[in-house]
Amino acid sequence: MQPLCDDFLGTQPAHVTGSSSQHLNPSVRAYLDAVRAHLLEQHDAGAPSRSVNEEHAELVDRLIRKLFRLAEDRYFEAFPRLNFRLAVVAVGGYGRRELSLGSDIDLVFLFRGKENPYVETITETIATRLWDAKLTVGAATRTIGDSLRVGREDLSTLTSYLDGRFLIGDPALFAELDREIRAHMREHGEAFVEAKLAEQARRHESGGESLYLLQPNLKESVGGLRDYHTALWIARATIWEVRRAEQLRVQGFIDEHEQQQLQEALDFMWRVRNQLHRKGRKDDRLHFEAQERLAEYMGFRESKAVRGVERLMRTYYMHARSIQLISRRVIAHARQLRAARQPSGRYIPDAVAEGFAISSGRLEIPAASLIDERPVRLLAAFAVAQHHDVELSTRAQRLLRQKLSLVDDAFRVDPEASALFLQILSAPTRVYRTLQMMDEVGLLGAYLPEFAHVVGMWQQDMYHTYTVDIHSLFLVEQLRRILRGRYRTQLPLATELMREVRNPVWLYLACILHDIGKGRGGGHSGKGAALVPAIAERLGLGAEAAGIVEFLVLHHLTMSGMAEQRDVHDPRLILRLAKLCGSRLYLRLLYLITVADIRSVSPVAWTNWKAGLLEQLYRNAAEWLEAGEAAEAAPQFFLDRASSQAAATSARAVEMLTQRGVAKSEAELLLEQMPRRYLLENEAEEIAAHLHAALRFLESGATARVEAFRAAAPSAPSWGIVVLARDRPGLFATMAGVLSSCGHNILAASAYTTREGIALDMFHVDPIAGGPREQDLARERIERRLVAVLDGTGPIPAPQPPRTPLPRVVREQPPSARVENDESDFYTIIDVEALDRPGLLHDIAQALSHHELSIVAVRASTRANRATDAFYVTGADGLKLTDPERRRAVEAEILAAIGAEAT
Repeated sequence: MQPLCDDFLGTQPAHVTGSSSQHLNPSVRAYLDAVRAHLLEQHDAGAPSRSVNEEHAELVDRLIRKLFRLAEDRYFEAFPRLNFRLAVVAVGGYGRRELSLGSDIDLVFLFRGKENPYVETITETIATRLWDAKLTVGAATRTIGDSLRVGREDLSTLTSYLDGRFLIGDPALFAELDREIRAHMREHGEAFVEAKLAEQARRHESGGESLYLLQPNLKESVGGLRDYHTALWIARATIWEVRRAEQLRVQGFIDEHEQQQLQEALDFMWRVRNQLHRKGRKDDRLHFEAQERLAEYMGFRESKAVRGVERLMRTYYMHARSIQLISRRVIAHARQLRAARQPSGRYIPDAVAEGFAISSGRLEIPAASLIDERPVRLLAAFAVAQHHDVELSTRAQRLLRQKLSLVDDAFRVDPEASALFLQILSAPTRVYRTLQMMDEVGLLGAYLPEFAHVVGMWQQDMYHTYTVDIHSLFLVEQLRRILRGRYRTQLPLATELMREVRNPVWLYLACILHDIGKGRGGGHSGKGAALVPAIAERLGLGAEAAGIVEFLVLHHLTMSGMAEQRDVHDPRLILRLAKLCGSRLYLRLLYLITVADIRSVSPVAWTNWKAGLLEQLYRNAAEWLEAGEAAEAAPQFFLDRASSQAAATSARAVEMLTQRGVAKSEAELLLEQMPRRYLLENEAEEIAAHLHAALRFLESGATARVEAFRAAAPSAPSWGIVVLARDRPGLFATMAGVLSSCGHNILAASAYTTREGIALDMFHVDPIAGGPREQDLARERIERRLVAVLDGTGPIPAPQPPRTPLPRVVREQPPSARVENDESDFYTIIDVEALDRPGLLHDIAQALSHHELSIVAVRASTRANRATDAFYVTGADGLKLTDPERRRAVEAEILAAIGAEAT
């Protein structure tokens, strides 16, 4: 039962001004506590959130009206009953009756003439009582003239008046303000619309510009409540009668289906928001911790395949997407209406192909019969809009959605439909935007049902940012940007290769289809590739094109896995990739889709470190393919190439060392002591710097020396740390522990030992923020901690926790460790997968040192909070681990080291 205001404030003392008015406070607080308890009861019972919010607004309305009457009655008992005029107006979310549990109460006290004791008494009584009750109240006391002046100067104030709702007092005053604001919108509506759109663009930019944020803001993020409000305000500025979602439908901005979608989305957002507000704290951000609690509260159940929090966030993104798309359509329709009112907008639409027309810069479909007569016009509409560089009107989009049932099996094998679809992919401009519009309308999924399976499919982790369909289309946009030269400085190789692609259509199609195997069980690449032949047959693709698309879908993760988890200089790896591709064409396309895939995953997925590894792997494989017959004797080919490369690098390094004052004979002796792979894996400049530091280390007699050789700059692929020390068991593990304790994320590592037992270990870590001073301080801290550990004066410090909490949303697979002897001629490779955590690399390296294994190289990568580390090792004799029992013992110890944290 609703709390009644009179039950709490019905019998109040006669004095409401001065100190005696404090008697009201307990009653007001008691009423609001009862209101909150009632609303939470309704909320927990599953009442529609719109009803909860509207009831909240109504109950606050009653309180304000009661306070108004009490103040007015008591005022007139003491003062003459003059003809004072005052109106209390609710604005903002309160004005719209969208009053969530933690929302502000925004009021305007509207009066005529000069401010007087009557106005002061009313405003002070209401505002002070609400403030004393711990409500967040925004209160302004203004005349109509003040309101118009402030509104002209301040966009937020003007916007709030669009939501104005009369509460109590003089209704004529409010009606006058309403007329004035309406007149202002008639005259300045266009400027208001542009200002609100600019405001929205700034908000999106500052908030991340993506709907698919990991911790979105229910109000401010793309697809949040503020996007709906912006559309509503623009619609009201265009047609004054629009105040609510239902009126958007009545006035033709949206249809009945869209209204239902919008209402469901808003109700979900409001319900989540009320749950976030229930502790009395206004917080609209869906933090990771809140997501866990919300999923449980809202009944998103766990299953073997999907966590409850994943279901919650999938639902959030689905509704945010609805708000985003419907808001766009509302705004587009409003702009069309405004354009049509202008003298320049009143013209006969231009007729274009297929009976379509272009009006006010948008493609129109004059009659539904056009689609009924020739269903293929569903695709033609997008092709024509693309050709004329225009968007589809909201009416056209609505009609196309209504006609999607015409896309049946016969439509999907229609050669004319296939020709139109491939024409869209091969067009010189607007390929991505056209595919995006097709996805938004639902045509892309209807035409390619295999793609429909991944529309809206969401993976919540720290790696993937977008739903699968958005991510897949963004691959196409990445390649289009590369083709246009937008990334020629960042991606010179990709730019060069993209311009060599004879027919990019097959590459674009592979991008669209590359993840269609997701959600069908494990191994999505293989499952997706198995679907390609049927799609290719429907589209009428030839054998060559079908083969290319199937190959790219099957292997779209292969090259990135090789680059991130293997030694890109390993002859066996290079040979495997080259033979897999078989031609420069396949290698080129695989490289391009790999680059586009990583860059489209999330803003943080692509790094210059990955770029360097991929480019080196590509060039190595391309060199083998270019060698043709000479490369058929693969071992000798790589041996000859390695010898030539090592000799050239050594000669350059000697020359650079002599320029630093090192005698040539001493430089040559130093280089002779280094293993050959050191000369193959490092540039001459780096080698000269390393060995010059090694000389200083030997002269100093120090326990260890730490050098940093790469600056932290946006273009730097990583920060290189070189450690020089007398080799000893477990040195690599010790170094990994020290780096982890200093908060450094290890990307890759290599370990080298001279014939005289000097260890030169190289670690590549994420770049250090700041300039040379910050880098030097970081280097000194690492060296100080390392020396303390090696000297025995200090333990390895505990790993530093990550700066931001990670989401516990990735289904935790059991950790794994596998010892592999077949992929390298010289080393045993140990692959480890586990949930990532600080100190993981140290724990694994420590386990390896217990078995007296020498770590030669490490490749560390993390996706979706899942660490995938590869260790190149040898036994104490410098050979592979061949004893099966020993291999099993190594695997068991690694699992023991990581299992407690990973399960």
